[in-house]
Amino acid sequence: MYRIGELADCTHVSRRTIDYYSQIGLLEPYRTASNYRLYDEESVSVLKLIEHYKNMNMPLQEIKSSIELVKKKNSISSTQVEKHFDQIAEFMKHLEKEIMEMKPILENLEDKQRELVLSKVSPQGVTLAHSLLLLLG
Repeated sequence: MYRIGELADCTHVSRRTIDYYSQIGLLEPYRTASNYRLYDEESVSVLKLIEHYKNMNMPLQEIKSSIELVKKKNSISSTQVEKHFDQIAEFMKHLEKEIMEMKPILENLEDKQRELVLSKVSPQGVTLAHSLLLLLG
């Protein structure tokens, strides 16, 4: 179990951000008898997941829905699954738009420049981008 300062240190997330995530229900600390907040390993995983989603420019409300979905995977309703897929579809539309905006820029780069840009994207991201470009024409 981690106190808030320890959690902040090991995840490189500020105490203030952890407080905020706790207030909006993204993190669920345990309270001690003396009212200290303690965070478990799941909190570390949730913070990593939040940072991952934030890097993808996903809004906090969507992040919260995604995390709740993961936590309730055994007791999830079809309505919740449908809502989550709608969120994913909306996010994919956003990515498609960004890719379409980037496509002419990438096409105008010389081969070495294009390789340099694409080397900064994860292998999965490159595969996804290529797949989306093929699908979009």
